[in-house]
Order: sequence, then C-alpha cells, then structure tokens
Amino acid sequence: MSGRFFQVVAGVCLLVAGVCAQAPPADGSLTDLQRRAKNGDADAQITLGTLYEAGDRVPRDVARAATLYRQAAQTGHVGAQINLAILLLDGQGIRRDPAEAVAWLRRAATHGNAFAQLTLGSLYETGDAPVARDEREAATWYRRAADQGLVPAQYLLARLYEEGRGVPRDLDEAAAWYRKAADRADPAAQFRLGLLMRPGNGARTDVVEAHKWLNLAASRWENKEHRIEAAARREALEAVMTSDQISEATKRALRWQDTVGLQPH
Repeated sequence: MSGRFFQVVAGVCLLVAGVCAQAPPADGSLTDLQRRAKNGDADAQITLGTLYEAGDRVPRDVARAATLYRQAAQTGHVGAQINLAILLLDGQGIRRDPAEAVAWLRRAATHGNAFAQLTLGSLYETGDAPVARDEREAATWYRRAADQGLVPAQYLLARLYEEGRGVPRDLDEAAAWYRKAADRADPAAQFRLGLLMRPGNGARTDVVEAHKWLNLAASRWENKEHRIEAAARREALEAVMTSDQISEATKRALRWQDTVGLQPH
C-alpha cells in the first residue's frame, strides 16, 4: 500500500465517517478547542488532530495528531479510528504499523463504516507485512462496503469475481457489480463491463451495450492512455457490428449521459 494513496484519502475519511472537522476562525477558538480536547472531548480531539496533521493554525506535528486521534479512537470515535489507521499505514511522522492499522480499521468497519471496510479489504487483497494476504477476507469487506453503495468497493469486488480470487469465478456476478459502479459514472467499471458484454461471453453478450459502455469509458476517463485503450476496443467491436447497431449504441450512450450521467454521484 503506497504512502501516496493514504495521503490522498486522509481527508476524505472524515467525511465518510460523518465527521467534518473545520479549523477554528480565531486564536480564541483554538484555545477553547485545546481546552476541550484536553478534557476528553472526542470531537475536539479529532478536530485538533486534523489541524496538527495539516499544520493549520498550529505547527505541523503528525505525532501529536496521532496522539489526539488515538485518544478519540479509544472512546469509539469512528472517524478518529480511521484517521489513526491512515497515519499508521502512511508512516510519515510516526512509526508505520500495518498490524495496528488493521486493528483500528476493523473496529471502524465492524461499526459499518464503508470507507474502513474498503480500506481493510484493500489491505487484505494486497497484503502488507505483517498483515497476510487474504483475498477471501478482502472479498468479505469489499462486499460490505459495496452493499452500502461505495463505488470503488463495487469495482474491486467485481474484479475479484471476474478473476476468481477470494470468491468462485462468476462473470455474471462480476458484470452485475460492474454495472452498479458503471451507472455511478466509474469509467474503469464501464470499460470492464463493456469487455464482458462483447461477443463470445455467453448469455450476457450484448454487442450494442458493450459498445455503449466502451464509448462512455472512452469519453469520460481522465487518464489519456485509458481513454485511448477504451476507444481502440470500441473501434475493434465496430468491425463486427452493423451500422444500425452502432447507431443504436451511440444513442444509448448519449441517453445515458443526458440522464444517469447528469445525476450527482
């Protein structure tokens, strides 16, 4: 698990946990926040921790942030449990400890936090010594997060079903989970779904739908190389399609963009 990944998601986890810590507007508010944190207020501890982690209004001190997160985490504060786990996995400013991170993530995940479930699944899918790789356990946590509608979990669970890792290989189940993520505007899921619906993939084959999803991935993916690959797969598919089929697929893609694609995701 890369440090860069956890730097990117460290701020997101608060929102997923239902906690939005904001910097105090003035020194007086900061003093009050420090007082409340010292007196055991978990919300104040996590808010102050985010300030120390970011170096906002106070000197940056990741170790101090970790201490504050730990204090709040020990009271059962899910956001603090996740934030502490992220720091333990990132290992910048404090000693890296994947095993302890898993323990905190598991506590948050058991309380139903989808972000913790996703991160825990990712740790088990890849392994991070001393945490052993366990794809079956990864699938369990991905499913819990996917059932809550978390798009990355839906995509990762679909990949496990497509590749038969941690679960029996089941392309229909993979397609179903890709479809959920694809309808939430995930271009990677749209691409994989398009591939699974091409000719030669059994009962799920639908060349028009395959073209639609590949077309959407080719037009929506931010990564240029991925867009080029999706476009190449779409063009290869057109070689076995009629003009009417291509026209219908294009209409469906436009319809998706004008309806589902305009919805907040």
